[in-house]
Amino acid sequence: MDSNLLKDKVALITGGAGGIGLAVASAYCRNGASVVLTDFNKNKLLEAKKKLRGPVLPLALDVTNEDQTLSVLDCAIEKYGKIDVVVPNAGILHLDNFLDTETKDFKNLIETNLVGAFITAKICARQLIAQNHGGRIIFTSSLFGLTGGKENSAYSASKFGMIGLMQCIAAELAEYQIQANCICPGQMQTDMIEKLFKDRSKIIGRPASEVKNSLLNKIPMGKLGSMSDLAGTYLYLASDLSNYVTGQSFVVDGGWQVS
Repeated sequence: MDSNLLKDKVALITGGAGGIGLAVASAYCRNGASVVLTDFNKNKLLEAKKKLRGPVLPLALDVTNEDQTLSVLDCAIEKYGKIDVVVPNAGILHLDNFLDTETKDFKNLIETNLVGAFITAKICARQLIAQNHGGRIIFTSSLFGLTGGKENSAYSASKFGMIGLMQCIAAELAEYQIQANCICPGQMQTDMIEKLFKDRSKIIGRPASEVKNSLLNKIPMGKLGSMSDLAGTYLYLASDLSNYVTGQSFVVDGGWQVS
């Protein structure tokens, strides 16, 4: 849907070169926002920019690097004069049995998914407070930030932590009219889910197609979610339609939790 829901808004999105981040950027652009699109992969970032319609500033960013994050924010302010919406979305996936998970892999995932989100939110929140007109911080958590599962110890830990972080931010920054919320996607059609099928296939010794079919059988709606299924929730939380919503986790999972 195209509209002016985000007219004159500026959104900063991490992990924006593909998957959820790119879908959110597309939805925001179509609804009137200017987008600061960041990603670790500079080449994919430039390709992503070509797919978007509207003002887009592509900037390479390692979300675990505070100096880089400050530099990205400076560029955003120089270009657009402000930010209104922040989407800490950058993330990676690592699947393994708990007893086989290497400490270095656990730390790497926590650093990217949780510490990276913390850095993005903290640096951008300071800017939002200085601007003195409120703002939105919309985290990409996961269904597995609400419930654990096999082979998911590192990923679930990072996403559970993100929800706790969001709730604390919502409580502390409400006085500044800054709203913080999480979106918890279920099984969405992304490159990450395809990696999940392959990784789980290796762990359990069964074909990836069997892993996928087993997962689909657990979703009442019988399909993986599309990016358009998900992007509307990000649009809602960035818009004036959600002016009194903060500290919440929105599940978009095709009914997984009630199956």
